[in-house]
Amino acid sequence: MGTSEALRRLFIVSESLTRLLKRNEPKAEIVESQVKKFFRETNAEEAVITIKENRNTRTTEQNDLYWVIVGQIRKEVHCSEEVMHDHLREELTDVTYETVAGKTHKRLKSTKKMNTKEMGIYIASCIDYIQGELIPGYKLKLPVGWRKLLLDE
Repeated sequence: MGTSEALRRLFIVSESLTRLLKRNEPKAEIVESQVKKFFRETNAEEAVITIKENRNTRTTEQNDLYWVIVGQIRKEVHCSEEVMHDHLREELTDVTYETVAGKTHKRLKSTKKMNTKEMGIYIASCIDYIQGELIPGYKLKLPVGWRKLLLDE
């Protein structure tokens, strides 16, 4: 397989469609339309369908908004995204401690494991903290429509 074919296959693997299905609602038309859309929009000869329980984990849009916020504020306080991410989690989520071989380790709550409601509350807390306590009077530059990402609908 040539380099271009390998890159094409890698690209196709990263392309996916996501759709919420509900137990008591028709599914056949949804699945068929998603399959047709996938093959229409890619050069793939095969596809894999995976069905998993919806655990209401944070949305991609919530995650993107969070990292926009982290990226803006880290420039203001002159630190890395990683340090700002850890700082916000340490300030705004429950911190636990575990001891291994006599050494205590801090555990910060993972934003990856937050559901949509928890992530919405966490982002709202980040905004309040940043604009209030961290840099009083600072105004984050937030994208249009950001408020809807804080609500659990």
